[in-house]
Amino acid sequence: MSNRINNFDENYIYKILKKNFKKNNKNFLNNIGDDASILKLGNKKYAVSCDIQIENVHFSFKYSKPEEISYRAVIVAISDLLAMGARPEFFLNSLNIKKGTSSKIIDKIFYGFKKAARDFNLELIGGNVSSSKQFSLDLTVIGVVKKKYISRGSSVGQNIYITDNLGTASAGLKILKNKKKYEGLNVKKIIQAYIKPELNIHKLNKLISTNLIKSMIDVTDGLTIDLKRLIKYKDKSLGASIIWEKIPIERSLYKFFNQKTIENLVMNGGDDYKFLFTVDEKDKKVFESKIKSKKIKVHNIGNTDNTGVIKLIKSGMVKKIDSGGFLHRF
Repeated sequence: MSNRINNFDENYIYKILKKNFKKNNKNFLNNIGDDASILKLGNKKYAVSCDIQIENVHFSFKYSKPEEISYRAVIVAISDLLAMGARPEFFLNSLNIKKGTSSKIIDKIFYGFKKAARDFNLELIGGNVSSSKQFSLDLTVIGVVKKKYISRGSSVGQNIYITDNLGTASAGLKILKNKKKYEGLNVKKIIQAYIKPELNIHKLNKLISTNLIKSMIDVTDGLTIDLKRLIKYKDKSLGASIIWEKIPIERSLYKFFNQKTIENLVMNGGDDYKFLFTVDEKDKKVFESKIKSKKIKVHNIGNTDNTGVIKLIKSGMVKKIDSGGFLHRF
C-alpha cells in the first residue's frame, strides 16, 4: 500500500518540520514558522529568511516587466525581515532560468535587482543559477536586529492594527487578468499596488520605535489567513473580532467592483505587504499618543479574544471567517 499523501497543503510541510527537526542550537532564538529566523552570532542578532517567486504562480511576464518582477521579488523577501523589526542588509538570489530565455530578459532581471538594492540599501552577496523548465527567483535575505525582535503570537486583550490599505494589490492583479474590461479606465494606481507594493520603511521604523508592538506579521496571503497566523502562532485558543468599517480600503475600488468582490479582495486577496500588528490594551492610549506625535497614521481594526475563532463584524452583523486567503496546495 502506498504511503503517498495527495491533496495536501503547505501546513503539512510545517507538521513534518515540527515532528522531525527539533531546535537544538541555543543561538536560534525563535522557531520555524515565524516570518524570519532570528540567529544570535556573537553580540549581534540577525534575521534570515528566504522567498521564492515562480512564474505563473507568483508572477507572469504577461503582466509585469522583467525588471518589475525582480524588484518586486526583493520587496516580498525583505518584507518578512521588516515584520520582525530587522533592518535588511544583504541578499542572495538563485535563478532558475527557462531554456530559450533571452539574455535581454536576464539583463532586465538584474537591473531590477540593482535598483532594489539601491532603493533599500542592500548588498548582493551571492546566489546560484540553473536551467529549468519554469522561470523562478529564489531570494535569501539577511538583516540586523538592533534591539528586541518582534515575533508572531498574540495574547488576549490586544488591539489589532494595520498600517495601510488592504485589497488594492489583489484588485490590481484582477484588473491585469481582464485588461479589456477596464481598458480606458484610470486603474494605474490600483495596478501599481500589485506590481510594486509600497514598503513604507520609515513609517514602520517609527512604529517599532514606540517599543509597544507585541506581535507583527506582513499581510501576504490575505487578512483572514495572516491574522490567524499572527494570533494563533503561540496560542491556538485565541480568536479575534475585526470591524469591517475600520479596515482601510482604497476608495477607487468601489468604482470598479461590487461590495461582495471588495470584501473578498480585502479579506482573502493578499499581495498587499502591509503590516498587521498588536498592542496591549493597557498601552493603547500611550501608543496612539506616540504615533500622533510622530505624525504617522495606522488603523485599529479590532481586538484579540479567547473565543478561538476569527469574526468579522460588518454593519452590526457578525460572521465567522476562520478560513480564506491563499494557501499553496499540492
